[in-house]
Amino acid sequence: MGHTSIKTYVSSFGIPSEQVCIREGAKEELKADDVEVRMRLSPINPSDLIPIHGRYAHRVTLPLVPGYEGVGVIERIGSGVNRRVIGKRVLPLRGEGTWQTLVHAPAALAVPVPDSLSNETAAQMYINPVTAYILLTEKLKIPSGGMLVINAANSVMGRLLIQLASRMNIRVVGLVRRKEVISELMQLGAEKIVAAGDGEEEHRLQAALLGEKAEAAVDMVGGGAGAALARAVKPGKTLLALGLLSGKPLDWPYITEVLGVKGEMFHLRHWNASVSSARFQQVFRTLFHMVESGQLVVPRAEHTYPFGQVQQALRDYESEKLSGGGKIMLGRP
Repeated sequence: MGHTSIKTYVSSFGIPSEQVCIREGAKEELKADDVEVRMRLSPINPSDLIPIHGRYAHRVTLPLVPGYEGVGVIERIGSGVNRRVIGKRVLPLRGEGTWQTLVHAPAALAVPVPDSLSNETAAQMYINPVTAYILLTEKLKIPSGGMLVINAANSVMGRLLIQLASRMNIRVVGLVRRKEVISELMQLGAEKIVAAGDGEEEHRLQAALLGEKAEAAVDMVGGGAGAALARAVKPGKTLLALGLLSGKPLDWPYITEVLGVKGEMFHLRHWNASVSSARFQQVFRTLFHMVESGQLVVPRAEHTYPFGQVQQALRDYESEKLSGGGKIMLGRP
């Protein structure tokens, strides 16, 4: 066991690869109800980069250690934690940032990982799978046989929504930018996948829907692409905004007042704050079972960098130099 921790620190807002720095320090004091987890893998997700860019500056305190998810092994426990958890593999969630070698997290929220799951799979079972599952089971409540329209259907979130929806008998019509991915997304369970460039989304989506309206929409792009989804939703039903890949905001007054579509934004932290630790753990058990049984597939870990090389990992992430389709991970050397 090492006596020091390598941490990724961010002291100023800006381009992530330019703002992160590495610090090494001694182990820190552990709270009574916390566990200390030696990390094995931590993914780089778009949601990890948003606070570094400063888009949540009003609720982010600098310096910060980024990273919302990952997997590791419990190495040390607080005085109030049962010793039997030492050596267990867990997801150390809702504690410290996960882009560091040692993470402190509440023991009640450290999610035990089944032996059947690889580190690569376990490390990415929180942000995207839990969000997709909660959207479909709690937020949108689409009836069996109903339709969901989404954009960025080839994203990790899009792929998870397609897979989960198909198991719930929810029909998914998705927008993508490249025709080459259509066949693969159809195999995951989508009903229709439509390729459309900028400005083509509404025309191509309407042609695919043949006059039918959707029960709900999930927008990850914003701007005109998000408006195109809204026009495909039944009045009184919901468009839920998850991301802003285009960098252009949605026209909420148009969507809600002119189209009569309910508009909402989803933040996983709000759901976290509303549920018990028992419910939190139960959702993970459900998702783990789906992965174990082959009902749900998450991306492979295509590239892994030591924690000390986080700047290079981010430069490659930002340049889109790595195009293998898998996740970029930070891990032990």
